[in-house]
Amino acid sequence: MNLKIAVCDDENIIIDDIISKLQNGRNEYEIVRYNSGDDLIKSTPDFNILFLDIEMPGISGMETAALLREKSYDGIIIFLTSHTEFMPDAFKVKAFRFLDKPIDTEKFNEAFSAAEREILDTEHILINEKGKSIYMKLTDVVYLEAYGDGTYIYDKNKNVYDTDKPLKYWKEQIGTEHFFQIHKSLIVSLMYISDFSKDGTVTVNHYSKQLTLSRRNASAFKAVFFEYIKKHARAM
Repeated sequence: MNLKIAVCDDENIIIDDIISKLQNGRNEYEIVRYNSGDDLIKSTPDFNILFLDIEMPGISGMETAALLREKSYDGIIIFLTSHTEFMPDAFKVKAFRFLDKPIDTEKFNEAFSAAEREILDTEHILINEKGKSIYMKLTDVVYLEAYGDGTYIYDKNKNVYDTDKPLKYWKEQIGTEHFFQIHKSLIVSLMYISDFSKDGTVTVNHYSKQLTLSRRNASAFKAVFFEYIKKHARAM
């Protein structure tokens, strides 16, 4: 599994210990390190798993987690702490686990394996771009755009991935529950649509570009979109 993992702690010895545990006979993960909540907040929160120290100088780990959730970060948070009195607040930021310091290897392995299983139970697509593999949630995909024999995939963090697979391939991978093909070269996520106009354009969240809605697909799109809104109104 190709995961991106962030570790945030003001003690480098703790970060080094976690990275060592991650690299001990496991897969190759992309790991980023931060020494403060301030630095973490300034980053693009596109990691799958976050190991986060609760007690840090400046902004605390709990405050950092709350701010990340406000930025729509929906990845797994595993807190690092020496005190259990913070546990009630952790439910507010959807914490996945607590690990006591110093970090026990067996407990670490159990928590990390559980996090991997949690990610596998969520719908993802595997993107291969220029020899690099990216494991992306379907709910992070805003739209897909065909070009030649390949496809650009645009996510909610404004990342654009250049894949060598045709749009037809990705249409089969993502299904039709949350996506609709509005044009021969465009598939959009229904959950990110902010507007569509009579002149045949669709606007999606996070991007200012107006996407072309073909006349052939217009009536079907409107029916599917309004049905999607009714079905998911409560969740949205």
